[in-house]
Amino acid sequence: MLPQILIFLSCIGLRPVDARPANVSLVPGLAPLLASRDDDPSDLSWVKRWAAIGDSFTAGIGAGKPLGTPVHNNEDWRCSRYTYSWVQIVNKALGKSVTDFQFLACSGDRTPQIYNQAKAINGKVDLVMMTAGGNDLCLAAMLKQCVFLAWDGEKSCQDVIDKAQSNIDSILKPNIQEVIDALDDKVNDDGVVVYAGYAPYFNTESGDCGDANKQNWAIFAWKWRYFFGSPLSLSIERRKKFNTLVENINKAIRETVESNDGKKKYRLAYADWADWPSIVDGQMCSLSDDGTFPNSKQPNMQFYKRDTHVKAFTGHDQLKKRDLNKTTEVSDEEIQWYASDLGSLANDDLYESLLYQSRNPRAEALHRLDSREPSPAGCPGDSLPNAPLGIGLPDSFARNFHPNSNGHESMAAFALQTVVWKRAQMLGKDACKVKKTKEIVCWSDLGTENQPYAGKDLLDASRKDFCENRVKPEDGQINWKADYKYNEKTYEEHDFYMKLENGAKDFNKDDCLAAFDKILGSCDTDEAANPMHWKHGGRYTRGDYTYEINPRWFRPFQTRAGGECNGVYKFFFADYDISGSGWNGHDSGQAFLDALKGCMGLGVTRYNFQYCADKADCQGWEWHVNFRTPIWVGRCFDKGYKAAKKVGGYHHKFQGSGYDDAGCGGSA
Repeated sequence: MLPQILIFLSCIGLRPVDARPANVSLVPGLAPLLASRDDDPSDLSWVKRWAAIGDSFTAGIGAGKPLGTPVHNNEDWRCSRYTYSWVQIVNKALGKSVTDFQFLACSGDRTPQIYNQAKAINGKVDLVMMTAGGNDLCLAAMLKQCVFLAWDGEKSCQDVIDKAQSNIDSILKPNIQEVIDALDDKVNDDGVVVYAGYAPYFNTESGDCGDANKQNWAIFAWKWRYFFGSPLSLSIERRKKFNTLVENINKAIRETVESNDGKKKYRLAYADWADWPSIVDGQMCSLSDDGTFPNSKQPNMQFYKRDTHVKAFTGHDQLKKRDLNKTTEVSDEEIQWYASDLGSLANDDLYESLLYQSRNPRAEALHRLDSREPSPAGCPGDSLPNAPLGIGLPDSFARNFHPNSNGHESMAAFALQTVVWKRAQMLGKDACKVKKTKEIVCWSDLGTENQPYAGKDLLDASRKDFCENRVKPEDGQINWKADYKYNEKTYEEHDFYMKLENGAKDFNKDDCLAAFDKILGSCDTDEAANPMHWKHGGRYTRGDYTYEINPRWFRPFQTRAGGECNGVYKFFFADYDISGSGWNGHDSGQAFLDALKGCMGLGVTRYNFQYCADKADCQGWEWHVNFRTPIWVGRCFDKGYKAAKKVGGYHHKFQGSGYDDAGCGGSA
């Protein structure tokens, strides 16, 4: 996806976030605007009147400057519509051909209210862009119970997650269908509707987000029942659950859109930007995310988040007890403190008052529903006024878990890409007549230091397993993707990924094997620089099919196997310590254990293997293992280092000996 989106956007005069020079805003850079070319899909001058409907993702809460005031343009202000929403960026890109842009999206709205937005479009329009459905997943309650005030235990959080999935399974598709049907008499016969999906918030590789010593996501709840407790951690497992919900809502949206395209007088298309945040290291909890926000190490972050890095509590004497009990809206400065300070005295009563009872005009009563409108979501907290996130909270807090300026630029780019491709389909033309990028991109060509890598033989085994056993598309499914992670939590952790686009659906096992073999055979082939045949992976693109190999552990590059060994005789057994790098890295030491047993013919006890996240813990080596053996088995560790050699390894004597001093030090 990355090379194609860059080429397409350069074709129509736009660039996504990672192709944009630092500190340059996308909107002012849209010069020249989309050129007017006859019978050209990238000519969007056919868009004269258009509308944007949806929830806070389209309203753009927090991105740029707020539109309106409580006195002037109150509806813009009430709905938290902002100047740098992705649809505002699109509107700027469309240029002077637009005579009427109706910005109806409203933060906090669920599909029943977005149905009303669709019905409220004035006259017929050429184009509609939208997001809808995210608030049907009970996001406000989920963020409270699982992230911001996660003090009520696992069940309370899981109940909300289960309710969100239940809504996806039961009401979401019919609700989306109602919104689409509401556009039937609002869109011109040759018009286009672009339905943008959502993107997963979290990277699930690093455990730092779930480590209370490194990051703190929960606001401190000052209640006696919580005094001796701890909030739920934002564990990898819980992040995966959040991401799965995003995948499932996107699947429901995509399937509903695709089932309607061709059956309406207008055309529909799904704008899928879900993979982009992970491609540009733009997710929360990534390996670059130390909790600070903004984070200079993560310039392409796609979402707003609170500053979660652990810092010392310095106290805030100006916050008096009366501040904790007030139910009117607090200032942006106060809520930012409540949201970000580890020592905050904010409690869940305050959170409830901010979320559900604010006197901010944005917390007006929900729109009345009629019998034709979508089913209400029925989320926890709906008995209180105005539960959807984005209503009642100051925007400086409510913007969390929403796209930031980078995210809105990305959404705008993918939306424009989608409308041009749909227009090309309607005209029977090429979307953008440019040369394709080279078919193979090797990650090692990108010049990043300490890139992840894995062994060639290991990746080849994964290649066969992935193509033969892991890729199982559903019958008739188009634009599917498949991925599988191997050797998790080891130095050679990696995943295989395959994605189809532009209506492709067929799978051929032999093509899959050949594609991944092409990556392995084309990348990292310099034997002089890479004598151990490590593979950094890469991407192979063939038509509508994309294949990727992605090692995951960042570590210094090894050009030879190394290690240290020390054995101590203890009368009835021998105690061994071995550390190493460049070998024994893919299976938590299991192959080495088997080699030890095979060498000595007797058992190995107390085998304790660990990877060294901090190399200082292992004197610079990648891993360390301690174990006991029977006495008189030194032949397995002497100059022949037989056990290590069996798994492609090497070790020299401990206590400062050099690399060439093969064997094992100590008294054993």
